[in-house]
Amino acid sequence: MLVAGNIVSNTSFHSLAAGSVRGGAPRARIAVYKACWNQGSEGTKCTHASILAAIDDAINDGVDILSMSVGGFNEIPGTLHAVAKGITVVFSAGNEGPAPQSVKNNDPWVISVAASTIDRSFPTIITLGNRQKLVGQSVFYASGISINNNFTKLVYGESCDNITLTELNVTGKIVLCYDPPAVAQILPRSNFNEAVNNVLIAGGGGVIYAQYTVNLLTPLNGIPYALVDFEIANKISSYIDSTSRNPLVKISPAYSIEGEQVLAPKIAAFSSRGPNPTFPGILKPDIAAPGVSILAAMQGGYRFASGTSMACPHVSGIVALLKAVHPDWSPAAIKSAIVTTG
Repeated sequence: MLVAGNIVSNTSFHSLAAGSVRGGAPRARIAVYKACWNQGSEGTKCTHASILAAIDDAINDGVDILSMSVGGFNEIPGTLHAVAKGITVVFSAGNEGPAPQSVKNNDPWVISVAASTIDRSFPTIITLGNRQKLVGQSVFYASGISINNNFTKLVYGESCDNITLTELNVTGKIVLCYDPPAVAQILPRSNFNEAVNNVLIAGGGGVIYAQYTVNLLTPLNGIPYALVDFEIANKISSYIDSTSRNPLVKISPAYSIEGEQVLAPKIAAFSSRGPNPTFPGILKPDIAAPGVSILAAMQGGYRFASGTSMACPHVSGIVALLKAVHPDWSPAAIKSAIVTTG
């Protein structure tokens, strides 16, 4: 929980991002209202009616802040009523970037939060058969699998669609998924899992996936993988083309680095952008907060999660601290204080 929660020591995701975690306002009290429901094959649905019912219940209970990590709406009924009652409403801004005018939850009276990177990174060393070392990103870890310290055959899978992989022999090989002509049509957030699944079905032993950003890290259990930008991918493909023998590669497990050597913060590639399509005269999103590879408590352990849903509670925690110090401040005053000093 990012809004509140006491300090928990010795946390990590398989030794990555090791340290202590706590909520933004550790002494705040949390009330949870269920508004989203699993619809089976249709996924999780959050209807206007269920959200409105949750907001009404929260207002009646006398909450001070509504932290709502839900997306896909231009306006949610009940939020203006909550703000009129003195409740600050904080929303995630959506994960449909980098497309312009994709920002959601853009009512003037709420705080809409974009996602940014933090000064923590997870480099993954990619060693080619010619001993050239390149650096990608991943949360590839060694726990529970046997790490092959030897080189593995490398093959160029282009877009890594089923047809291309069927024509290649990728069994046991590391597959480079690199298709520059498709960049304009395919967002990496939606294509990465499909490409990885295609490689696994074809019998591949690992994936090097190229995309225009490397701040979308997804844990994969059981296979070596790395995300690289197009510059690194081009070097790998050039190596494949230049070698007269079988191209080889080795992917090492990721490790953590923090601090000034990581260029941050930057707006996450997936974070929805303005301008505001509903109220063009109102700037949205209002502010950005950490939302990339955030260590989050899930199902009895810790995992990395990315999205404006991770960024939203960071700001909600700040709102809680301001509310504690200035209980007489209105939602507008709190919003102003945050966006003018962030």
